[in-house]
Amino acid sequence: MATENTEPVSPEPSQDEVAGRWSARRKAIVAGAVAVAIVAGIIVAVAIANSNSMNAGGTSQGTNPGSSPTPTEASANPTPSASPSIDPAVPRVPVPIDKPAPISPGLTAAITKFEAVQGEAKTPGEVSGPSVRITVTITNSTSAKASLATAVITAYYGDAETPALELSAPGGSPLPAEIAAGQSATGVYIFTIPVDQRGKVRIMVDYSVDVQPLVFAGAIPG
Repeated sequence: MATENTEPVSPEPSQDEVAGRWSARRKAIVAGAVAVAIVAGIIVAVAIANSNSMNAGGTSQGTNPGSSPTPTEASANPTPSASPSIDPAVPRVPVPIDKPAPISPGLTAAITKFEAVQGEAKTPGEVSGPSVRITVTITNSTSAKASLATAVITAYYGDAETPALELSAPGGSPLPAEIAAGQSATGVYIFTIPVDQRGKVRIMVDYSVDVQPLVFAGAIPG
């Protein structure tokens, strides 16, 4: 004879009970995440505090309060400064027109020849007239070649320092683009300067935008 199963059957949970169980689980998960975040924050804060402490007090090995810091390479080997007489930040004092003078360390300029000529107009903008032809010599006493690519020679005359027009003839020849180590180079320039204004002339050697121009001043010889 079969025995009837009398074990009680559990009733199916209602929707409200299911929702309540999921809500409880979510709360537990959120609480766990918050706890993890708090612990992580504490660890990061401790690490930052230790790092700041090491930076403020030296390395983890400690420093000797009585010792001096080791000089850096820049302080141990300072770059020598330029000669005060040719400091690029200080305007140059004019030098005698017949004397050599330094342009920059290792470079010296001199006006080595003056000639009175009749300037000839050869290109647009030039005007013929009484002129002075000068020879500029630059000597490179360094151990490396020196660039003259940006060098410009100009002239001014009279009390008003009127700019003299430059001509290419007769015999004009600009400085080369560079000078070899230990060598000299010359350039020939013609400027229209009235005869009666040659007692007060300025010739400017503008070597580079980084160097104050060298100015020769005085009366043109002869």
